[in-house]
Amino acid sequence: MSEHILKFWFRFAENIITQITPNLIYNYIYNSTLLVNKISFYWFPYSVVLVLIIVVQMGVVNITKNTTMICAPLMAQSVEQVLSNMYQAKAEGADVVEIRLDCINNFQPGKDLEIILTKKPLPVLIVYRPKWAGGLYEGDEHKRLEALHLAEDLGADYVDFELKVASNILGKQYSSHQSGTRFIVSCNLDCETPSEEDLGYLVSRMQATGADIIKLVFSVNDITEIARIFQLLSHCQVPIIAYSVGERGFVSQLLSPKFNGALVYGSLKGTPVSGLPTVESLRQTYKVGHINADTKVFGLISKPVGHSKGPILHNPTFRHVNYNGIYVPMFVDDLKKFFSTYSSPDFAGFSVGFPYKEAVMKFCDEVHPLAQDTKMAQLHSALHLLGECLC
Repeated sequence: MSEHILKFWFRFAENIITQITPNLIYNYIYNSTLLVNKISFYWFPYSVVLVLIIVVQMGVVNITKNTTMICAPLMAQSVEQVLSNMYQAKAEGADVVEIRLDCINNFQPGKDLEIILTKKPLPVLIVYRPKWAGGLYEGDEHKRLEALHLAEDLGADYVDFELKVASNILGKQYSSHQSGTRFIVSCNLDCETPSEEDLGYLVSRMQATGADIIKLVFSVNDITEIARIFQLLSHCQVPIIAYSVGERGFVSQLLSPKFNGALVYGSLKGTPVSGLPTVESLRQTYKVGHINADTKVFGLISKPVGHSKGPILHNPTFRHVNYNGIYVPMFVDDLKKFFSTYSSPDFAGFSVGFPYKEAVMKFCDEVHPLAQDTKMAQLHSALHLLGECLC
């Protein structure tokens, strides 16, 4: 869609909202599209969000900022590149950087850490990941832990310890803990996403180490497994970082602030990381700093989904009318499981992309005749969202 068409629709929506009463808007939309208050199927020739519908149902809201930080992971191979990347991260809007010491060639703890931590332009999270935990370090374990303790002594804001070693270290460390460094205890789950009961047990073990923050990294096989991550974020008694890697886990970064996650990850321009949004998109497109528990989630259901331009259109439209909503891409493998899992009012409406534009019809309460004729349509929660996805 060309830029002048987009500008036209933004002006159109603004004029409608400011000049016509809510009742007139509702009557116009109801009579012209035959919307009913249930899941329905519609087809539209252009990719336009009629934000006035949202205003009718929900009203304009005051959106407050959350405390979730944006973190840029740095895996540079030299100290010079680490320093350059830190300044880039700050310029792009990151709150903190995660520095992977195991990625630095010929890393010399005493010399390199002092340079990094003396010249840091923003808070730093230090990670020195061993091979057995998915990292690159293959040397002496005692020397690795010494480097992490040195990072604390030199003023690192956060230091990450793996759960396997944390129990033996942090108890002793806290007895003489004088610095302002906060300890993160992490666990990378390469296997199938644990049950809620098993996750609860794991979190209890991590909390027992005395960690300031706990971190769990998943590798989900289906987007429905992320619901367990969201529940974990909502109910954890200590600050928690929890997300899934890969394209199916992309939405776990975007929605983490809604469920009280302590931190989300975003990559820098020029150094993309698979499964991560960019720092810039987190700040500008998704505005994650303003997502909260009341934020309504709208999504594009598709497979694949990374190509969609929908978020670039819909999210600015929400903000244009000060509506507390977010539009996110959702990599869906199984429609039935998806709708069964994400059926709460928090998930307010969806657009449908290929390959589901026909298959989704059987999950609808109502199918518009035009959608039946074309066999290509959009799924929406009535009076929430209209618009064909840009894909």
